[in-house]
Amino acid sequence: RYFFRYLSCHKNYLLNTAVMWCVALVLPYFFREMTGLSVIPVGFAILSLNTPICILLSCDPDLEQTVRFLPGQKRRFCIPYCLFIFLCNMAADVIFLCSWRIQNGSVTVHMIAGAVFFALQSAVLSVLLEWFYPIRGWKIESDLWHHPRKYVVPVVMLLLAGAVSSCPVLLPVLLALMAVEIVVLLIL
Repeated sequence: RYFFRYLSCHKNYLLNTAVMWCVALVLPYFFREMTGLSVIPVGFAILSLNTPICILLSCDPDLEQTVRFLPGQKRRFCIPYCLFIFLCNMAADVIFLCSWRIQNGSVTVHMIAGAVFFALQSAVLSVLLEWFYPIRGWKIESDLWHHPRKYVVPVVMLLLAGAVSSCPVLLPVLLALMAVEIVVLLIL
């Protein structure tokens, strides 16, 4: 409930998410020219750049203090936060895949698996980054939005997208590694 209330109070954050969804609509049009290349993972990586939902603890120092102070809050906060980012990313990826289907043809199981991987992996990395390296010492919101840290997850996702594009059999391996990563994080 907090995440939805937070977004409803910050309309510009909702606008950024809506812009990402519009990008998801038009990206297949631009990717149509690269028919010989596997560019779908690059689209998923581009759509993982949603700054406002990935800086929740950094932009609210009181929330960060509360989450870190109360016992058991790491798990009670981070898991729903990760799921929230995953759902936002997945919504953009679904729009992208639907637009791809309409403009360029069929959507394969491999593409759907890629959407799930990139949406979930970027959510996990965003939450870990926000938990262990929150942005502090900012004066105005613009400092927060233009901090270089916001590019870490999209750059990692672009590198993974390049790897998956050049070697598509890497996706099942990455999915298995992500499953192990999630199990380890849940245990710890």
